[in-house]
Parts: sequence; structure tokens; C-alpha cells
Amino acid sequence: MRLLSFPRTIIRMALLLVALGLLLPRAVAETAAESRAMAVRELVLDILSYTRWPTEPAVLRMCVAAPTEYAGALFTIKRQANGRTVQVNRYEASDPAIRDNCDVLYLGVVSEQTRLALFTRLQGHPVLSISEYSQECSTSAVFCLQTSPDNVRVRFKVNLDALALSGVRVHPAVLKLAHADQGVP
Repeated sequence: MRLLSFPRTIIRMALLLVALGLLLPRAVAETAAESRAMAVRELVLDILSYTRWPTEPAVLRMCVAAPTEYAGALFTIKRQANGRTVQVNRYEASDPAIRDNCDVLYLGVVSEQTRLALFTRLQGHPVLSISEYSQECSTSAVFCLQTSPDNVRVRFKVNLDALALSGVRVHPAVLKLAHADQGVP
């Protein structure tokens, strides 16, 4: 009788190991995505600490618009390192309230038409814009995040034309860092 239960135990163990093997890659992927989201959070906080508005807001209002992949960790931000309170809210990209309620715009995936309309509405308002999905960083957003599925590190590019139109100032060291990071794998 004992011999009959031995193969059954081996089969159960084998099924358990197969199940764990199937679940492990997903757990690693989720961990990498969570790590990347935390890296985005830290990068955004760093960028904010080197940005100045014409009139410094007592409470920094960050708006997250459109579908995003890494913005989840941004909603955990409550304060900057300097103690300034940060409020993070989600808006539809077409919401006209973005113009008057945002000091920082974190933008996800939008059509080119929606992007152009949004940035047209923002003209004349000092808003720092950060885009998740703009590899070339040639239109609209000031900062464009550069992510890779095989690397947790988050890089960024700067659109100097968009910065000039944004109404905010960014410390030159941040701009140099973006330029220096372009050739690094």
C-alpha cells in the first residue's frame, strides 16, 4: 500500500513544481514592473526638485492623464523632499480642467490629435510635462521617459523647444544629465 502512494506523491510534487514554474516568470515580471514604477516615481520626484515655476505653488498639483503603465507609484507621493505637499489626481486627457488644475502633467498614451489639443490648451500656463510614451521626444512634452522591458532603469530625454514654451525653468544640470545619458546602454 505504501508503494502505491509513493508515485501519487511524486506526481503531486511534479505538478506543484510545474505550477510554481509557470507562476514564477509572472511574479518576476510583476516585480520588474513594480520596480520600474518605483524608478519612475523617484525620477519624477528628482525632476520636480530641480524645476521652478514663475510663482512657486504651495501645493504642487500633479495630473496623470490618459492610460499609463508606470504612474501607479506616483499616487503614493505626498510630499517632495523639500516638504512641499504634492497632490496627484487622474484626469481624462480631454478634460479642460487640466489647464487650471495642474502644475505637472504626467501623460500616458494618447492620439496625436488629442496630444496636440491638450498642449494647445496648456499654452500660456506654466506646466511641466512628462510623457511615458514619446521615444523621439520631439513634440509637446518637456521630459520623455525611456523605458525598456529588460531593464529597470528609467532614462529620459528633454525636448528643449517644449521646455522653452512650458513657462517653467529646469536646472541646467538635469538637462546635461539627459544629454549625457543618451549614449549609455
